[in-house]
Amino acid sequence: MKETIIMNLIYFFGSYLILFLIYVFIINRKRKVYSDGKKYLEVNYIVNKFNLDMRKVKYNELKWTLTFINPLIMSTTFIIVINIKNTVLSLILGFIVMMMLIYSVYEIIGRYFKKRGEKNV
Repeated sequence: MKETIIMNLIYFFGSYLILFLIYVFIINRKRKVYSDGKKYLEVNYIVNKFNLDMRKVKYNELKWTLTFINPLIMSTTFIIVINIKNTVLSLILGFIVMMMLIYSVYEIIGRYFKKRGEKNV
């Protein structure tokens, strides 16, 4: 039991670190300004759903928030999927967990930036 928890923590932190570095060095390199960031689905989703005014909300803060959160979502889903032995069940459950995490965490991020944008009036 203790060995399983330790291995899961190693897998989690390893996958988080790898995904975070991919986001920092490959994905964020391409989106330096908001006009470049418009191409990415997660930025468009948060800006359009919460009607964020990008003149008040700093694009760089939004970009770095997504850089920290997206690997967290993927690593959490990865840990859940590797602990399920049945392949079909793990794929279905992984998809469901990832969609729930994306929706809930993006909702929190969007509300946070909406409040910050209103305070900067």
